[in-house]
Amino acid sequence: MKKLLLGSVALVALSLGTSAAFAAEKRVPAYVPPPPPAPVYTWSGCYVGGSAGSSTGKSQHFATAGSTFSNPALGAIPAGTPITDSFDVSGFIGGFQGGCNWQWGVWVFGIEGDGSATNKSGQQFEGALVPLNPASVNWVSETQERWLVTARGRLGLSGWGWWGDRTMVYVTGGAAWAKIDASEWVFGTTGTGPIRTGHQESNTRSGWTVGGGLEYAVGYGWSVKGEFLYVKFDDYTTFTTGPFAQNSVSPREVKLEDYIWRAGLNYKFW
Repeated sequence: MKKLLLGSVALVALSLGTSAAFAAEKRVPAYVPPPPPAPVYTWSGCYVGGSAGSSTGKSQHFATAGSTFSNPALGAIPAGTPITDSFDVSGFIGGFQGGCNWQWGVWVFGIEGDGSATNKSGQQFEGALVPLNPASVNWVSETQERWLVTARGRLGLSGWGWWGDRTMVYVTGGAAWAKIDASEWVFGTTGTGPIRTGHQESNTRSGWTVGGGLEYAVGYGWSVKGEFLYVKFDDYTTFTTGPFAQNSVSPREVKLEDYIWRAGLNYKFW
């Protein structure tokens, strides 16, 4: 019995020694730290870029205080009398922009200025004046916009909801200035034939603008955006400098508003 007990103790000791040796020889895997989190994109910084799109709108010409036909026999036109019905204006717009953003949490505050060339124009017959002057049936009024400049603030939201930190939705608003040409001409015969005579005056006018858009950072400082702007210019008086053709109406009041849809590309350099 004593020999059996001693044998069992020896067997247990041998087993423990063998297990310890195997444990000592087993290699422990090296510690691998988890990958760092992806960096959070920030909109803070300044940028420059370009944009292009479509510009449409509405215009109308009215008589104002002191408006008359150039033919003295026809007399004065009451202020507020429509010279034309409201008519559409449309064209291409393209230019450059630049600005800076500052981001706090999910909010992005920014300023932006842009300048664009445009060939927007529209025309309308002066049929509204026919009851006062039958010859007005052959006369046409036109509004053209040559360039547009805006200076705006922007308020954006990024990294909230279903969109990530590289997407920003924003609202924008500020001041606007444009060169606007108002003109009038007469056809040779009832709405057809060669243009016999005309008059044009250019004015630089101010107004205001509001809108919104979405911008997405594609990487390496580049971002793309889509934007809508509504622009309303102050009504203004033009046709104050002659000479004018017979049956032309002067002075006159011009109204103009813009609806601008454009896409843009920006590069953040700082």
